[in-house]
Amino acid sequence: MRNALSGVERAMFWTLAAAAFAAAAAGLAARATDRLAEGYDQARRNYAIVRVLAPEGPEAVAAAETALNAAPHVASAARITAGRAAALLGLANAEDAPPLRLIEVELNPAPDSADVSGDIVAALAQGGVTAEMVEAPDVESGGEIASWVRAAAFWGACAFGLVMAVIVWLAARALAARGREMVTVLTDLGATRAQAAGRIADEAALMGLYAGLAGGALAAAAGVVAILLMAPGANLETLAGMIRPLDLAPVAAAPIGAAVAAGLGARAAAGYFYARAARLG
Repeated sequence: MRNALSGVERAMFWTLAAAAFAAAAAGLAARATDRLAEGYDQARRNYAIVRVLAPEGPEAVAAAETALNAAPHVASAARITAGRAAALLGLANAEDAPPLRLIEVELNPAPDSADVSGDIVAALAQGGVTAEMVEAPDVESGGEIASWVRAAAFWGACAFGLVMAVIVWLAARALAARGREMVTVLTDLGATRAQAAGRIADEAALMGLYAGLAGGALAAAAGVVAILLMAPGANLETLAGMIRPLDLAPVAAAPIGAAVAAGLGARAAAGYFYARAARLG
């Protein structure tokens, strides 16, 4: 089999590479969106406010804060000061904030079977404080929105990748037209449809693989630059720890998808040329 890139116009090759780059970049963008939504959802679930009910007085709030910092599932706890309340309520003057008996709590991730609220309220009761814990609701705090965003990012990337695959498929059909004479000769020599189309499809698939590797590499480089420029605290030393194996899936899928789409497109065109040559013969 001759080199799949010999005699191929560079413009066509880079067209396939551009399609692979676009598909991989869309996949990387979807992964970034998914991780942002996941982080938002995790932060929402790990935030709660404890309202001190009894006894009265600032001593009860201090006792509750101390008990919370030693309670299970709690990463940190801090009372809501007048300044913090003014910031949360959007007040210009902290003195306008009402007196509050509230404590902000950051929670550690816990399994779904854990009774986080019950454990914390019980720990407060052991410290002599009666309180209730208010967790972020699923709908009002954007829980469903995060799920919708993650689903939209995934299916949007899949749809965009499918469009890019169709472009590669169509481009491969045009490439197959360059080997029409070869198909005719193979037909005259008695080659079967699978043999004639296979030669053309293999060459197109190999070219699609090369183009996919180039496009995927460019998308990976663009993704690394985006992380270094946009992610807080990102640098060359922390980069490896910030990337998960699943984040590399779009880059790995680009050459495979380009090779498959190019091979199928070229095979379909070569099969058509074989049928025409067989009828004429």
